[in-house]
Amino acid sequence: MKALLKTSYRIYEVSTVYNKIILRHIESYNGTKKEQLKSFLEDLQQSGCISGMISEFIYHTDCKTFYITHLDDLENIKNDLEDSLGEVIVNRFKNPHYTFMCWLCFEEYCHSIYINEFE
Repeated sequence: MKALLKTSYRIYEVSTVYNKIILRHIESYNGTKKEQLKSFLEDLQQSGCISGMISEFIYHTDCKTFYITHLDDLENIKNDLEDSLGEVIVNRFKNPHYTFMCWLCFEEYCHSIYINEFE
């Protein structure tokens, strides 16, 4: 799906994993693949990973494993985001760092696809 390539974060290896997660989750939505993707991304922007809608990131132990596996990419995505915002991103809800990073980076990845594809 071409829309998944419309993110500046595609340079990171974790993007392949993110795309697989997205493709798995959009199957439960109605419409064409593009409509499914748009609906999924809008739901994620509305509810966030904290809602539990991304099964891969519900449990802290799963987030910890994911974070350890993709540590460099996740930290680089966060750094890229901080550079573009011009400010430090704070874990204001005091979640474990690995959960915070999984949620932040996945949500940012999906947001960048939405902005580049649908806005």
